Amino acid sequence: MGLIFVALLAGIVMGYLHLLPDRVFQLTGKLTTAGVMLLLFLMGGQMGSDEEILAGLGEMGVQAVLLALAAIIGSVLAVKGLEVVVPFKPLEEERGREV
Repeated sequence: MGLIFVALLAGIVMGYLHLLPDRVFQLTGKLTTAGVMLLLFLMGGQMGSDEEILAGLGEMGVQAVLLALAAIIGSVLAVKGLEVVVPFKPLEEERGREV
């Protein structure tokens, strides 16, 4: 779990210090979407191959929905909290000043 946070922090620092080329910034949305889709596909494959999970899916449904809602609400609240602490600068405006 610590390695995940280290990778995330390294990405934040690299983005903040503009250590990545502009081409990478242009592809981040597409790469993120592709990564999430691959992750969901692999998770679905793993769940589909586990008979115990499939048998208990009905019982876990309500818990899964509640957990998903809690994760969404928590994420939104965390982002709103960070918006107060970390000022948001649109990428185009920030780059326009550097030129």
